[in-house]
Amino acid sequence: MMKSNLMMLSTLVLVGCQQSNDSIPNFISQVENQSRKEIAQLEPEKPFKATQYSGTSLRAPFSLPAIAVANQPRTKQDCWQPGLRSKTGQLEQYPLEQLHLRGVMGSKDDISGLVQTPKGTLVKVQPGEYVGLNNGKVAQVTPKFILIKETLPDGLGCWQQRNVKLALK
Repeated sequence: MMKSNLMMLSTLVLVGCQQSNDSIPNFISQVENQSRKEIAQLEPEKPFKATQYSGTSLRAPFSLPAIAVANQPRTKQDCWQPGLRSKTGQLEQYPLEQLHLRGVMGSKDDISGLVQTPKGTLVKVQPGEYVGLNNGKVAQVTPKFILIKETLPDGLGCWQQRNVKLALK
C-alpha cells in the first residue's frame, strides 16, 4: 500500500513537469529592444583657477579674529588669586573623584582620616593638608566626613573656592 502511494505520487510529479517551448534568444532580443540606449551627457569640466597666496595681506593663522577678541569678556585684575606653592602631598596627584574616605581614627580633639587612593593605598589625612588636583585643603575631619576647600579657576583669571565632602560609605 505504501509503495503504491509513493509510486503514484512520483508519477504525478513527473507528469506535472512540461517542457517550455519559449525561446531564450527571443526573450533576450525582446528585453534588449525595450531597454533605453541613451547616455546622459556630463556637464563640461570647469577650468581650475589658482590664486597666489600672499601671507602679509592676511591675518596670522593662529591668532583670533578681531571680532572674536572684542566679544570676549575682560579678565578681572582685582580678584582673589591663590598663593603659589609646590605640590608635594601624596594625595595631590589624584582628582577628588578617585579618592575615597575609608575610616577615621583618633580622639575627640585629634581626628585623622584614612583616604584610599586609586592604587589601593591608605593615606592618613589631617586638617591643613592638601588633597586633589585643584589645591584642595582639608578644613575639617569629623567622624563621618572630611571637608575639603577646593580652589577652581573661573576661566577669566580669577579663582573660586568650593567645599567638597568625602564621606564614609
